[in-house]
Amino acid sequence: MRNYLYLLLFIICPVVSAQDNNQAVEPAAEPLVPAADPAQAQQDLNLAYKKEYAFLTSQVNNIKKRLAEYQQSTAVEKRQIETEISALENQLLNAEATAGELEDEIFAIQRSSESAQDNQGLLESTIIQAQSTMSEFGFEGFPEAAEQAPSDLDKVKELVNLATQTLTEKSNITTQAGEFFLTDGTAVNGTIMKVGNIASYGNSAKGSGVLAPAGEKQFKVWQDSDPAAVEGLFNGNSSGLLPIFLYESSIKAIEEKQQKSILSVINSGGIIAWIIAALGMVALLLIILRSFFLNRASASTEKLLTKVVNKIEQKDVDAAIQLAHKESSSSSRVLLSALRNIDRDRDHIEDIVSESILHESSQLNRFGSMIIVIATVAPLLGLLGTVTGMISTFDIITEFGTGDPKLLSSGISIALVTTEVGLAVAIPALLFGNMLSGWAERIKDDMEKAALRAINVYKKVFS
Repeated sequence: MRNYLYLLLFIICPVVSAQDNNQAVEPAAEPLVPAADPAQAQQDLNLAYKKEYAFLTSQVNNIKKRLAEYQQSTAVEKRQIETEISALENQLLNAEATAGELEDEIFAIQRSSESAQDNQGLLESTIIQAQSTMSEFGFEGFPEAAEQAPSDLDKVKELVNLATQTLTEKSNITTQAGEFFLTDGTAVNGTIMKVGNIASYGNSAKGSGVLAPAGEKQFKVWQDSDPAAVEGLFNGNSSGLLPIFLYESSIKAIEEKQQKSILSVINSGGIIAWIIAALGMVALLLIILRSFFLNRASASTEKLLTKVVNKIEQKDVDAAIQLAHKESSSSSRVLLSALRNIDRDRDHIEDIVSESILHESSQLNRFGSMIIVIATVAPLLGLLGTVTGMISTFDIITEFGTGDPKLLSSGISIALVTTEVGLAVAIPALLFGNMLSGWAERIKDDMEKAALRAINVYKKVFS
């Protein structure tokens, strides 16, 4: 509305200005247009203003009405859209729930499929194992032609029936003539008693015992069998417990456990184990020699000291010297050096005794360091042998793979033998070496005490 007022004033003001200018230029000329009436102009202006105001008011009301209608329609559309969104969200949730259920069903189906495959593989392996086991009892296998091959269920039924029949036939104790091997490998003819198909006994004029499979349906006398009990079984006068060896099949031979000895254990460790064993023998010899030397060094120390003290108390130093000179031990030599210089001052005598003890220490410490060195080197050599054996084992794995656990375990066992032998040498050598070193130190203390005892008695008697 304000803009319309400015427009009217813009139109009217130039006309008034033009009239004023014409009057100023030509005051004497008569006006061509009648002069405007200000009151009428004001009325016209008010009227135009009112019309414009009414028009604008009508436009504003119309706009407000349309705005209200738009807002109402917008609210309706918003509610519709929100309803549609809510419905879509519900559909999405339902779809996600359905997808989760389908995934669970798919997972269950996959597990069922895997379980079925595993069961099928287990069934096939069971059938193969059963065929291998029953082949020992005359089973020749199923036909391989597709039109004649039975189903897995029919195979299982036939194998179960055959196993039942075989168990019935083999569950009795039977006696028959046959050949078996003695413990020394000699083949003899005799009588074989079979307890079903799980144990057997053999009796012959050359030997009897519990039988174990030797391979290819042959039998041998087991090393831990009791021949007397087996002979009593065949003669019908058995008493007490009867030994038995249970086996699953007589086709595969059962190896007897070899008895291990010290030499066999050392031999399995190779050259390094023999070196360690040689060091052990050297250490044993040195321990014996050092024990002999220490025993000689400490022999009759107390008895000699008592006799020497008695002679000194009797003021017969020369006799005491003769007694000490007769003995050949380290203690007697230290005591002799003290008696020969016993009339000197005390400090000088103690220095002489200390020097004599140091001189005898080389004899007392003989072979001690060598024993300790062997005790230290032996486990290191054992570790060297173990590392060498493990390298050989890994070479075997590289060449033949890990298919035979027995081959790997035996290689590792042999590799550890050197460590075992090394510790077996080192532990006693270290123990006895330290014990002998302690013994030598005690001998040195006893020698010093004996010399000081003789000096003290001398000083007391001759003071």
